[in-house]
Amino acid sequence: MRSIQYIKPNNLKCLDTPKPKIKVDEVLLKIKSVGICGTDLHIYHGGMNLTTPLIMGHEFSGIIAGVGSQVKNLKIGERVVGEHVISCGVCHYCLIGKPNLCGDSKVIGLHRPGALAEYLAIPANLVYKIPHSLSFDEASLIEPLSIAYYAVQKAGFLLGKKVAVIGQGPIGLLVDQILKNSGAYVIGIDIFEPRLELAKKKGWVDRVINSKKQSVTKEINKLMSEGVDICFEVVGQEITIELALEITRRAGDVFILGVFESPSKINLMHVVKKELNVHGSWTCAFSFPPVIELLIDKKIDLKSLITNCYPASRGIKAFKEAASYSGQRIKSIINF
Repeated sequence: MRSIQYIKPNNLKCLDTPKPKIKVDEVLLKIKSVGICGTDLHIYHGGMNLTTPLIMGHEFSGIIAGVGSQVKNLKIGERVVGEHVISCGVCHYCLIGKPNLCGDSKVIGLHRPGALAEYLAIPANLVYKIPHSLSFDEASLIEPLSIAYYAVQKAGFLLGKKVAVIGQGPIGLLVDQILKNSGAYVIGIDIFEPRLELAKKKGWVDRVINSKKQSVTKEINKLMSEGVDICFEVVGQEITIELALEITRRAGDVFILGVFESPSKINLMHVVKKELNVHGSWTCAFSFPPVIELLIDKKIDLKSLITNCYPASRGIKAFKEAASYSGQRIKSIINF
């Protein structure tokens, strides 16, 4: 089968590899669409120490092409998506309902072959059916949508709350949409004007602030002198987490989704003096079924986030162009 493999930093190759064999509790997916994630780009640039060659890809959709002997609820030909974290199921965190924190987990596209190939073997318990109303390209964004949903539901009751979202990339824009569906007043913050314009045009936010052109703190203070009730940091940089702590009101909540590539120095006196509640949010748990329901009910727009599509034959070019990172590009999809 055809696959796109990471060889070394900034070096991918299209290679022919054997079709995976499935275990009794797995299914074989014929991959249709794969999203390029920020983690994939981090790997591509050499930011993670992984065994190579590696087939990346953990945001995917496809059709079931094979079913293990113990799998009863899935059939060949069904349209599906899948989670990418394979947890152990027996550790403390798995048993308390936090499989995303499992210390023995294996991640598809990192620790075992991912979806940037014609076929993928995956445990059946990670697979979910999708409606025909949803395209395969859109369905490949269910994984990032689940991450956004998981983080937002941690915030609880949101009706009327003033919420800032720092970072208007794919996950930030999905956080916006879920917040708006929950009745929050949403402020989108970014340095890329096209992303801010999209969020405003689509009605996913109530207000936008370009932090390259405006003082975020001053603009927030004009709207609400005490600061926002809740802030979601979806970038992963020292300057943005510092900003999140600054603009959140006393006793407010800060949720950190951004993946930081290096340790950060931040002023923790913001946390101490304001008695801020700071929460981390890592991947997701039990979020695929509810987000699929949101999509069935047409509550979330995934299509507008897809700005670039490539056939698998141009997969290497897709990574090179996605790695150039421009505000015009939001989500890149590779089709098999």
